[in-house]
Amino acid sequence: MRHSIIVAGLLAGLLSAPVFAAELKIAVADTQAALMASDVAKKAVEKLQGEFKVQRDRMAQLKTEVDALQAKAQKDGAVMTDKDKKDMQKQAEGKIQEFNNLAQTVQKRTQEVQNELLQRMIPKMEAVIDEMQKANKYDIIIEKKNVIFADPAVDLTKKITEKLNAAK
Repeated sequence: MRHSIIVAGLLAGLLSAPVFAAELKIAVADTQAALMASDVAKKAVEKLQGEFKVQRDRMAQLKTEVDALQAKAQKDGAVMTDKDKKDMQKQAEGKIQEFNNLAQTVQKRTQEVQNELLQRMIPKMEAVIDEMQKANKYDIIIEKKNVIFADPAVDLTKKITEKLNAAK
C-alpha cells in the first residue's frame, strides 16, 4: 500500500513537470557579441587601431623584408659565401626579433584596452540584462554559446546592444 502511494506521487510529479516547464520564460544572449557591437567597443577598437598604425605598418615592412631575405637565400644561397650567409641570417633574425617585440607590445596593449573596456562595460551590461529580465519576467537567460539551438525570437543580443548604446 505504502509503495503504491509513493509510485502514484512520483507519477503525478512526472506528469506535472511538463506543465511547469511550459511556463518558464527563457531567453538567450551572446553577451560578448552584444558588447563588441556596442558604440563604446567600436570606438575603443577604432582608437586602438589608430594607436597602432605605425607599429602595424612597421610589422608589415619587416615581414616583407624577411620574405625578401628568404627568397634571396633560396635563390643565391648556392653561390653565397659562408660569411654572407651568416650576415643574412643575422639580419633576418634581427628583423624577426623586432617583429616579435612589436607584436608582443601590440598584443599587451590590446589586452589592457580590452580589460579596461570590460571593467567599464560589464556592470552596465549586467544592469541592462537585469532590467530586461525584470521587465520581461524571464525565468532564465542563458549565454547563447552554451545553447545548441534557440529560436531567434528569444535572442536578446541585439536588444542588449541597443540598450547599451542608449545608456551611454
